[in-house]
Amino acid sequence: MSKQNTVENLLDRLGAFVWASYEADRRDNPHRFVGSPDGLGSEFLFVENVARMLGCGVDFVRRIPRGELPASKIGARLIYRRADVVDFINSRRDQGAGAKLVPARKVRTPVAREPLQLVASDKGGSFDPMSYVRSLTKRENQRDDKGKTRG
Repeated sequence: MSKQNTVENLLDRLGAFVWASYEADRRDNPHRFVGSPDGLGSEFLFVENVARMLGCGVDFVRRIPRGELPASKIGARLIYRRADVVDFINSRRDQGAGAKLVPARKVRTPVAREPLQLVASDKGGSFDPMSYVRSLTKRENQRDDKGKTRG
């Protein structure tokens, strides 16, 4: 076999491999081939292209009601017109009429379940936080294993 036949054979095999991988990519990712001459053309978009245009995920696009963003279902795929997507974007435009008023939230006030007790003694004088903590821990130490206070 000559050297030229070997190179031609390798080039033919390489060309067949490249063509097969191109066809597999077109089959698995048709949204990448919208502008190609054998694809949908530039007027129609797949859901992946619409998601890229809107800057969101594919699931978000699929949840948009068909009344707001019309689509055609061809087989298992949804196909959108580019003009419909542009109209959808324009319908969501903020006109900048000014600041939007947000209703005030209701302020929840905590409700005490038990009446509040004064921590400071009624006898007057200054409050000693350490003696108060010691008195609390003494009460805790007087409890048995079952949580009952020892008598």
